Amino acid sequence: MADNLAITYYASRDILGVVSDEEYATFKDLLLEALQDEWPDAQISIEDDEDAMLEVEGLGGQAEQDVRDRIEDIVAELVESADWQEEDDFLAEDEEDGDDGDDEEY
Repeated sequence: MADNLAITYYASRDILGVVSDEEYATFKDLLLEALQDEWPDAQISIEDDEDAMLEVEGLGGQAEQDVRDRIEDIVAELVESADWQEEDDFLAEDEEDGDDGDDEEY
């Protein structure tokens, strides 16, 4: 079944907010890796587009919907994990929040 499966995810920077080129590239690399882990025999590509879209070929009916749902979950998990963000961004967010990383109470 997966031998005929072709997945093309059209990524949009908009789902990440304001990001650097490096962060966007990291996001796409991590997404490709996650999709390849899920469907190792499928042909998978990540393309750029203004709107996030998904094409699934080689499946139909409920099987196609299941793949689409799982891809949406993978994308949401990756966005929420922020593994694609550069380390400096986390430090800047902590400083903006007034969090100096010191959890002790005085």
